[in-house]
Amino acid sequence: MIKKKFTIRKAQMADVKIVNSFLTKLIHDEKKYDSNINENCIISSFYENFVENEQNCILLVEDHTVIIGYLYGFVINGVDAMFVENNYRNLGVGNALIDEFKKWSKQQGAKYIQLKVCNKNDNAISLYKKNGFESTKTIMLLELEE
Repeated sequence: MIKKKFTIRKAQMADVKIVNSFLTKLIHDEKKYDSNINENCIISSFYENFVENEQNCILLVEDHTVIIGYLYGFVINGVDAMFVENNYRNLGVGNALIDEFKKWSKQQGAKYIQLKVCNKNDNAISLYKKNGFESTKTIMLLELEE
């Protein structure tokens, strides 16, 4: 349940710059869970190709007129990325984004939603479990020594 009233809407082409910046923030945030992530990565162009494609869904969450987070997913593989600004975490924003994505996925005829999450990202895992997700696959990694 969302504790504060936020607005959720689909992204438009005019929102692409901020959505790309959220992907950069997400990558930097995940660095603490995955040592293979390049902390110098900056996404300046990615979502331009997806925002107007009906098989993709980019949801934005706003506090008045300030965009505070996003979720990106698509029909074939489900949720690909979700990020909420630190100040807005634990207020129900992630739950609201997931609920809206579930609705969109059902409208698209999807039978399930799939996502990947880093094993050590306990907050994200807790959020997803609270929203009915369960672990069905394990992705394994072997780090190669230099």
